Amino acid sequence: MKPSIAGALVALLLVQSCVRAGDGPDAPLAPELLYRNSQCGGLDQPAVTWIASPEEWRRLYGLATNSRMNPPPAPAVDFSREGVLLIAMGQRPAAGYGLNLSDTVTFEDGVLTVWVDWREPPPGTRQAQVVTNPCLLVQLPSVAFTRVRVVDREDRVRLEGSRQRSAEPGDPDDRRP
Repeated sequence: MKPSIAGALVALLLVQSCVRAGDGPDAPLAPELLYRNSQCGGLDQPAVTWIASPEEWRRLYGLATNSRMNPPPAPAVDFSREGVLLIAMGQRPAAGYGLNLSDTVTFEDGVLTVWVDWREPPPGTRQAQVVTNPCLLVQLPSVAFTRVRVVDREDRVRLEGSRQRSAEPGDPDDRRP
């Protein structure tokens, strides 16, 4: 009797290890914030970019952290199971702009939707006159999305992109809005 109980426990553990956040339609995914800063050098244009390889990761992490004197090393990412989403607000003329990750990321009908706190200073308020370039780097399970949307807390779409490589931040042909 004991061997069958042990076998059942092993089977249950194996099944549970195969289940991950995000399975099923419109299921939430488990995002992990890898990096956030208001000074992401070289990310002057608004952009959302899916990073799916170690080479892209090293290049874009280096670009995002190049304004820091001693940037932290790039976190390890298992690109066989995960990817990293770069969300860049682009260059802004004053303090008061910023990005924070919400805990809500969904995948439905081929669309990966990421909710963020997209902060802008209220009109007419005084802000320090310093150029900022807010960005986030978010690790996510690699799901079969074709489009990605970045949505603020008021459900306004702030950025859209696709999984296919297009112009990325820092590319000479970067023509993002």
